[in-house]
Order: sequence, then structure tokens, then C-alpha cells
Amino acid sequence: MTAQSTHPLRRLRSRVTNHPVVKAHVLDRYRKVTIRRDIPGPPTEGVTSVDEAQDVLLMCSGYLTRFHLQTYVQELAFAHELAAHERRFAMTDDPGVVFEKNVAWFLPGAFVGPRLWDYSRQAYEFALGLESQGNRAFCSSEEARYWENKAHMHRMLEAAGVPTPRTVLIDRENRGRVAFDIEPVLIKQEHSAGSAGLHHFDTAEEAQAFVAAYPLRPAETLVMQELVRGATRDMRLTMAGSNAIEGATYWRIKSPEALASHTWTPTATKYNSRVVHGEIPDAAVARVADYLKRLNVRTAGVDLMWIDDDVSKDPVVLEFSPYYQPNPPKPTRYDHWTYKQYKQRSYAKDGYLAGQYRVFRAIAATLLDQELF
Repeated sequence: MTAQSTHPLRRLRSRVTNHPVVKAHVLDRYRKVTIRRDIPGPPTEGVTSVDEAQDVLLMCSGYLTRFHLQTYVQELAFAHELAAHERRFAMTDDPGVVFEKNVAWFLPGAFVGPRLWDYSRQAYEFALGLESQGNRAFCSSEEARYWENKAHMHRMLEAAGVPTPRTVLIDRENRGRVAFDIEPVLIKQEHSAGSAGLHHFDTAEEAQAFVAAYPLRPAETLVMQELVRGATRDMRLTMAGSNAIEGATYWRIKSPEALASHTWTPTATKYNSRVVHGEIPDAAVARVADYLKRLNVRTAGVDLMWIDDDVSKDPVVLEFSPYYQPNPPKPTRYDHWTYKQYKQRSYAKDGYLAGQYRVFRAIAATLLDQELF
């Protein structure tokens, strides 16, 4: 060991830079600097104080222990569109000073802490708190209730007459009376996303045994749902008001390996599904716009499937959420990457985050054009 390596200042510097909190802050600064190559920083034009503004952008990206970059990209996109639409607005990270304003806020994945089991309720109550201060929130508390709350979502879809695959909600009260007569079948946990909490069973007996052994929490609901017959792909239809956002609407198509496998997998990109933008059925856009109007939801990522992949027929709604991470088109320069690899290399030049910024701006522009904020 050299004298240089044992110098006390060198040892102290090593301990400091390897501290997890310090490393996180250094990494956050690196991330911000890196995305500035493709994404402009916060605007100055049109920005004013909270007291003088009617529109406020609440910067939620920095609320977590770890800075949430995708939310920051969404906030930047919305801020730039507010400026482009000549709307004077304020930017703040302090919700306690915002009263009687139009407030836009975007939800990081792990928004609240400490995180309860029903974390979707914590996000809902935050939005409700904003509204109790006289604010008009986007997303509203009622819109926020749909975020990773599958039981509430399916109750509302049924009440609004929106077609879904056959769905049965299971709780402590009815667990012993539910007829298990769907197969193959999916069991979905209530608060989950991104294929987490998703269980596939070939037979109804297997599903029934799983539910019988599952430790249902107080007020927890499991979602039992039939698979869509003959479907090998689904569409993420991203809507802003009555319009589809083409750059954020795409098909997820199962890979040949997934189709040949005896093990069922969803269409998520982490299972190497192919992402194809375009070819949006016009009838689907009109129908989903009507569904969201019935549900009083201004923007959402809506997952659709068609029986036997027949887009000439009406689709069924699998799920939707007012908070979503859109998959932008992959530049041709990255044709040699799978979409999964493209997402993993999000800091590449003109990479995934830069693409998200562009589609988030299209979403924000469409919402503002329709005066939905």
C-alpha cells in the first residue's frame, strides 16, 4: 500500500464520494447535465411568481430521495408548451404556497413516503389536498384515483358501460362465493403496474387454489379476468382529450419466441415484445374518446386488445391510467437495438428520454389547444 493511498484526506474523500446519498446527488447532477444535450432547460419566458400567476406547474420530480428524471422531462415539456402558448405561469416545488390556481402536477412512480400498501390512495389524497386549497388540479383527485388502482378502475369502467374482458372482483366478503369458471385466466393484484402483480393460470382450479391461499388484506380486491382470445398484440392508445397522440400510440407485438413458448407472458416490452408505431384504427380513437369523456378523464394511456387481432371489430379495454410513461418512436439509427435495449440506453444521443420529451410536448400542446388546462 502506497503512502498516497493511505493519506487521510484521500481516505476521507473516498468515504464521502462512496456514501449512497452523495453518490445519488452526483448521479442526479450527471443525469440533468446529460439530458441537456437533447432537451432544453426550464424556460424563462412567461415565468412569473406564484402570487402573480394563475397557472402553476408543481415540480414533483425532486420530492423523492432519488431525483425522478422522467417526471422532470414531463415537467419541462409542459413548461415549454405553456410558454409556447403564451401562458404566464409559475414553477414551484412547494404545494403549501399554492391557493386558488390551475395546478399541473406529474406523478413520480414512488411519489409518497413512507409508502403504504394502498399507495394509490396516498397520491389521491395529495391531489385532494391541492383541491382543498381552492386549486383546480390536473390531474384532479378523481383522475388520480385511477392510478394503479385496478379495482376502482374496473368498477368505473363497468358503471360507464365500457367493454372489457370478462372481469370478476374478489375480496374477503365474496371470496368463498365466486365461481371460478374462466380459463385460462389472469389474477391481478389491485395496486400494481408494469406486469407486476400479474398471475396467469391455465385452469380455473389453479386460479381458485391461488386465491384460496392468497392472504387478502383488509379492503384488498383481486381482479380475475379472462384472456382475450386469439390476441397476440395490444395497443397503447395515448389520448389527450378527444385526440390520439400518434407519437405515443403503438402496438406491442409478442415475439415469435414468446408465441412459441409454453409459458404465457404479457405484451410488455421487458418480454422483448416488438413496438410498432402507427396504424391506429380511427374507430378506436373515437370510441376511447367517448369512454374517457364518460369517465371525466382528460388524458390517459389506454391498453386495448382485439379478439383474434381483428381490428375491424370493437376493441376491449384492458386498463388505463391518467399517469403513464409513453414509448416514443425509436430513431432509425437504433434499428439494431430491440425496443427494450433502446429504453435501457435512455441517455444515448436522441435516445429514449429525448423521444419522451417530444411526445410529452405533443400531449401538453393538445391538452392546451383543447383548453383542458
